Amino acid sequence: MPSAKKKVTRTSRRVVGRRKKPAARRISSAIASPLVKKTIDPGWTWDDRLPLSQAKQIGNTIYVSGQVAYDASGQLVGEGDMKAQTRQVFGNIKSILGAADARLEDIVKINTYITDSSKFMDMLAARSEIFGDDPPASTAVVVQALAFPGLLIEVEAIAIKP
Repeated sequence: MPSAKKKVTRTSRRVVGRRKKPAARRISSAIASPLVKKTIDPGWTWDDRLPLSQAKQIGNTIYVSGQVAYDASGQLVGEGDMKAQTRQVFGNIKSILGAADARLEDIVKINTYITDSSKFMDMLAARSEIFGDDPPASTAVVVQALAFPGLLIEVEAIAIKP
């Protein structure tokens, strides 16, 4: 049985209103001018001995390393107190973002690691004090332990400066 092929004419192939895609040109120009990677340092001295950056900025995106409840001098804040540690962590994130001329409101994603699931609601309560009715996208994971004794929470953040 012969197949029913549609006759294609020049007119029927023509798509009205369709534009050419200059995507290849945009991609090549993006490759030609790479974004600058910048280290963000809030000026703390306690972290100088660690092989890490507190944050990196690439374009207008800021990647904040996991922050813990140490104050600017490296002392643990709020031992055993999830709310106090959460507030300190977000205070640290605020300082780092400030060093990059950004704000907590610019955060679009956080990853949170806590060591005690029974204190999850305390963490959420402190976090809602900070973000109010406009929280960022987030993930929370319960872990066995964090890098140093006494730490209950660690938070990574991604912010996009307007």
